[in-house]
Amino acid sequence: MLGEYLRKHREEASLSLKDISQQTRIRVDYLRALEDEDFDKIPGKVFVKGYIKEYLRILSISPDEALRLYEEDIRSKEPEEEHVPVVEKKRRLPYQILYPVIVLIIAIPLIIFYTKKDNSTDQIIQSAKKEAVSVKKEEDSGLLLSPLSTAEADYTNKHILKISTMEETWVFINIDNDLKYSMILKPGEIRSWTGKEKFYLRIGNAGGIKISFDGKDLGSPGRKGEVVSLTLPEEIGKFKDHLPE
Repeated sequence: MLGEYLRKHREEASLSLKDISQQTRIRVDYLRALEDEDFDKIPGKVFVKGYIKEYLRILSISPDEALRLYEEDIRSKEPEEEHVPVVEKKRRLPYQILYPVIVLIIAIPLIIFYTKKDNSTDQIIQSAKKEAVSVKKEEDSGLLLSPLSTAEADYTNKHILKISTMEETWVFINIDNDLKYSMILKPGEIRSWTGKEKFYLRIGNAGGIKISFDGKDLGSPGRKGEVVSLTLPEEIGKFKDHLPE
């Protein structure tokens, strides 16, 4: 369905997959996967939609119909959800309530015992407290976590790039024409990099991230599903259309 739709319009425009790849910078094997409806070869649903939009942008065709065909294809391949019975978790009493109860359970037998022995009230209270503290230590021993150590970095005379992710997004980064990173960031991730001169970025879902550069929040570099390339700090002005007034 979707593959036939895309192939038909591409052939009517007398374009090859290589022609579209050169204009969109999307790999030929990803474009071929779209036409073959082999979506598992493309890293994530958000990238499939972004590539469909870029593919049809070159042909000057609205992507609405293609995206509808894609959603229908995805739904037809999804397995039916099995009904899983929900097991109700046993409610646990808050520790603030449980701890006084433990103290009373321990203290009452001790009070009775020491009363029979004609011991003083102070002895009774002290013994109850010792037993209660012992129980509390045993309870707390399974709850304590080792503190996490923090790492320090030297940011002297360097640019700082920070990316915060709202939606799953593929990102390629080239730092100072030297270090290269290609990754898929999950929602909620925050990543930072430093560089002396510049950053080249290729983003598969421009509306799914927010960028901060040298401590300045720039916002998203484009719309959801849009594939964007930019170089910072040279093209920092590209954000002006996406920053709030």
